[in-house]
Amino acid sequence: MVQKGSIWYLLHYHIIPPVFIVFFIIIAQYLAIVGQGQTFTWELALSNYLGDATSWKWTSLFVLWSIIWLKVPSKIVQGPESHFGAIPNYKTNGVQYYWATLVTFFFLQALYPNTSRTIYMHFPKIIGVFNAYALILCIWLLIKGRLKPECPEDPEERKSLIFDFYKGVELHPHIFGEDVKQLTNCRIGMMGWEVILCAFYMTGVEQHGFITSSLVHLLLQSVYIAKFFWWEVGYFHTLDMMMDRAGFYLCWGTLVLIPSLFTFSAAYTVLHPPTISAWISILIGIIGLVCILLTYRVDYEKQIFRASPNYECNIWGKTATYIPAEFKDSTGKIRKSALLTSGFWGIGRHINYTFELGTSAAFGACLGFDFGIWNFLYFFFILILVFHRLYRDEEKCKNKYGRFWEKYCKEVPYVMIPGLW
Repeated sequence: MVQKGSIWYLLHYHIIPPVFIVFFIIIAQYLAIVGQGQTFTWELALSNYLGDATSWKWTSLFVLWSIIWLKVPSKIVQGPESHFGAIPNYKTNGVQYYWATLVTFFFLQALYPNTSRTIYMHFPKIIGVFNAYALILCIWLLIKGRLKPECPEDPEERKSLIFDFYKGVELHPHIFGEDVKQLTNCRIGMMGWEVILCAFYMTGVEQHGFITSSLVHLLLQSVYIAKFFWWEVGYFHTLDMMMDRAGFYLCWGTLVLIPSLFTFSAAYTVLHPPTISAWISILIGIIGLVCILLTYRVDYEKQIFRASPNYECNIWGKTATYIPAEFKDSTGKIRKSALLTSGFWGIGRHINYTFELGTSAAFGACLGFDFGIWNFLYFFFILILVFHRLYRDEEKCKNKYGRFWEKYCKEVPYVMIPGLW
């Protein structure tokens, strides 16, 4: 708990949020401009923030498309109950949405061959429009959360106006009748990443012809994104959905930072074709694919464990073992839970993050090392994010489970690298 009146309290709630807001708004536009080989200037950046008719049209159509797909009748699943008793509902048509969007994109590409190049040439302005949409959404979420929250019983104390804008007020707000975080994270952000990757790849092929490493890069990230939609129900049980409120940090990040940062290496290779050997790139791609599959396997083990009645299931061909645990909910009621000690969860408390880092490293390495840090911006971002989440995970579990978590840490002493750390 941060002590009110302390320097850390001042930094955490009043200084860091506005600094981060300004910094990341600028850096997103910087990446979009530099990725096209242009020199960043404030005049150019300000012009891009306003967008143009083409960027507003494409971005608005994509946002509308994403909203419509959440309106398509689909199976409803419940997410985990929040600490104040709210149980969110989510749509489960992510796989259908993913493939329908890809088919539509390539249909448009066939019908209008300049589609990919148009997206590439207008990309900084597209990021500017996404930024405008995201800021409007965050302002609306702040006002709505403060004046008319959907769950008034949420006991979290308001810290400051700027902090509420940055971190968000409500945990599960809705817009157009749909969950805000599912719309921004699971639909617009993740699928926008895929569409932009495809557009940049097609532009690169048009510019330089076929390059194996560029295709490996596209396919590897596409498998990663497709895996996300396949595993979407599991994502509803992550920190993003369970603990992070809908505000600038999460919603702006998925609407703007994912399209600008996560696609940067693809944009960069349009003007700087990779020269890495095809076979080395393929080998790195295979390593990345293995990391993606292992990440999925780790998450799947926990998913089937949670879904099994009385936690009775087999993992690695053996009956799953676990530590029975208890925790108090927000009402003071004792609830029962379990901490899995079988499979991957028995050899590392956060080994899923190890494979995630391996995947992100492969994204950059499959394009080669000729361009220094540029191909690895995504890796360094994920590296920082992983260690931040690692700290949050450990603190959350320690506070929630207490002595049961201490027992789990003794039984599973390694964090990410078995035998080392």
